[in-house]
Amino acid sequence: MIDERTENRNSTTSATDVFHPSYFGDTDHSPNTVSLFGLRSAVNRRLSPAGLIVAVIGFGLTRFTVTFTVGEQPLRFAFAGIVPLTLGLTLSAFGVALTVGSFDRRYVRITALWTVIGTATMFLLVVLTLMGSGVDEMGEIAGVQWQPALSNFLIGGAIGGALTGIYAAENRRQRGELKQQTDRLEILNRSLRDRVLNAVLVIDGQIGVLDDRDDPELQGRVVETVQSQSKSIQRTVEDVKHLARSTEGARRGLEEMDLTTVVERAIGTVSADCQDCQYEVTTRPEKPVSIWGNEMLERAIEHVLRRGTDRDDGPTQVSITIEQGNRLAHLRITDDGAELSDSQREILEEGAGSDYDDPSSGFGLNVVRLVLDTIGGHAETSDDGGTTTIELAIPLTSAATHPGRSTVRAPDSFGVSRREMWLTVVASLVAGVTMGVVGQATSGVVPIIGSLYGSTQPVVGWITHEFHSVVFGLMYAGILASVPDPYAEDVRWCLAAGMGWALALWLVAAGVIMPLWLRLVGQPAVVPSLSLLSLLSHLVWGATMSALYVGGRLAMDRKAGQSD
Repeated sequence: MIDERTENRNSTTSATDVFHPSYFGDTDHSPNTVSLFGLRSAVNRRLSPAGLIVAVIGFGLTRFTVTFTVGEQPLRFAFAGIVPLTLGLTLSAFGVALTVGSFDRRYVRITALWTVIGTATMFLLVVLTLMGSGVDEMGEIAGVQWQPALSNFLIGGAIGGALTGIYAAENRRQRGELKQQTDRLEILNRSLRDRVLNAVLVIDGQIGVLDDRDDPELQGRVVETVQSQSKSIQRTVEDVKHLARSTEGARRGLEEMDLTTVVERAIGTVSADCQDCQYEVTTRPEKPVSIWGNEMLERAIEHVLRRGTDRDDGPTQVSITIEQGNRLAHLRITDDGAELSDSQREILEEGAGSDYDDPSSGFGLNVVRLVLDTIGGHAETSDDGGTTTIELAIPLTSAATHPGRSTVRAPDSFGVSRREMWLTVVASLVAGVTMGVVGQATSGVVPIIGSLYGSTQPVVGWITHEFHSVVFGLMYAGILASVPDPYAEDVRWCLAAGMGWALALWLVAAGVIMPLWLRLVGQPAVVPSLSLLSLLSHLVWGATMSALYVGGRLAMDRKAGQSD
């Protein structure tokens, strides 16, 4: 059985790189059952821990950016302190975005790896320079102490590494898309070459049989064969229409379908071709199972149903089960036919390319894989006691918006989409301003925030305050992306969650962490520090943040709906 807790394997939705969607642990596939283990799994599946490496590097390198430049001239303070501080905090916020965003884990790992490489390389260069010049001499040349110089250089190296990582990850994604287009063209060529050409040859041969023969019974059989092959050609042309589309074009053409109905139609088609095969649906939901699909999904299911029917020792027994999980519908097809070869398993589970003329790999399985890529599904296989099971996991329509509605998020990815991430950043910046204005007017808190980073300058306070706002805003969006859809789509619940998150930040971040932090940097503070004025400013932030986020998301969904 497919475990919806399986880790994403790659960073594209190509035939070779496929996401593995997951939601709460579907131990019983009941949409109303959410176990504690499933909740922990859901959070784990929506977080990419490698992004925290980028966040920690960016945050850690800002510790000396303004501490040793406070007493410098304004211009030097700006360029040696403020600019590196802003860049370092931006890198840290980017790391948080990678952690909660709908990026594949390998994409995040590549970016984090290059960030570490960039930082380490710059550190090595600086150390070699200091060893060659001497710390004191280097300090005199730079006009500043070596700590902020080292910190600023490392920030530059980290940002350069992160940009290189993004380029490498995007390049890998594009290669996957090109591979998928190649797969489509190969399957298209095979479909036209084999199915159409074979049908034409059969028709031509049958017509030739009628030459100089006046046999009504024979003529009837020939007409029946010609009609059957003509339908095959017509069906192939319809398939070509879907296969010729790009991935995004195919996704835009997806429609809401009932999986049970699709399976029943597929069974009807293959039953007519295999009189000795016995198909039985052993488990099916009472209500319709709404999924995204098109005509090719039915073809893909037909290929799976036909896979084990070629046997000489008796009729093939095929059992089908249909179950509905929280975000995925599970279709399991079990037969007592031949076991899957290693190449066939690789095609279904990994999307590996194969020789399309190799009968052992199965042309139909390549079609199955391509259809799963389009709808955002995945497959797993198993052999047990002479039976073979192929399980297809297909996203439900309730799990996300239409897969073709936006290209910024794959239909099978989870977390905060890139579109919503930009919305979150803007909403966080605005909410940070409103909170800062209220906090500064009531308690003069902005310079105190700056002192956490070594300076009471107002500009430092505002920059760091906005950084905190963006980070906590991204965490809020990540929370909404991790809860069941009925909650995430409920406006009142989202607004209440924003206020609850603000209250939690007041209790923990402002009440405990901030005063402890102030003590560490030599500032007197009471622990816990819970004032009503601080609570007011946090609630203003929560109300502004959640209202802008929810309102912006509704506006984008409305605009996307009008464009469909």
